[in-house]
Amino acid sequence: MDDADFDTFGRAFRRVAGVFRLRVKPDALEELLTTYFRVLKHVRLDAVLAGGKICLAKYKYFPKPVEWLEAIPKNPTSSTPPADRRVMDANEASEYAEAQRLHYERDACSCRECLQAGISQKPLRFVPTLDREGEEERALDPNTNRVVIAGHWAHGEELARWYQAREQFFASGRTLTPRIRQMLPLTLREREPGEEG
Repeated sequence: MDDADFDTFGRAFRRVAGVFRLRVKPDALEELLTTYFRVLKHVRLDAVLAGGKICLAKYKYFPKPVEWLEAIPKNPTSSTPPADRRVMDANEASEYAEAQRLHYERDACSCRECLQAGISQKPLRFVPTLDREGEEERALDPNTNRVVIAGHWAHGEELARWYQAREQFFASGRTLTPRIRQMLPLTLREREPGEEG
């Protein structure tokens, strides 16, 4: 961006601030706008605006400058997906962004499938979608212009199988010696009391 882009960026910045209901005094908002402009100035305007749209879909709170930078598509000029990849539609891309924001876990569901599977008290999980060969399906996310593993929110029997596989994984870890278990990262073992944080 250059100085001529300041007004265009300013309008977009104020829209993002409005959507996130950022509560600052007008003078502070203008100062914040100038700071963000300086931080993002080395990036093309169209890429910065695309990043702002991604921030709206991805974040729950007004993005920090580094988050806005990270949201900027890596290759914004390339809109052609790889020949062997499908492009997510707008709903699927939005659901994928929501899953990322929620760390792939959503509140429990009491739909008929979940009630019948006896899993309605457990949080929903965003799981990979498998293709006909049983491989994880990959698709181009138009929000980030990256090929990602496509997914969906599991319900019912599928969700019950996910929790069963999770329990089997952790049960296999319990067969390890305590010394080996402590060497595993927290993501690969059940947390002991006091390790929840």
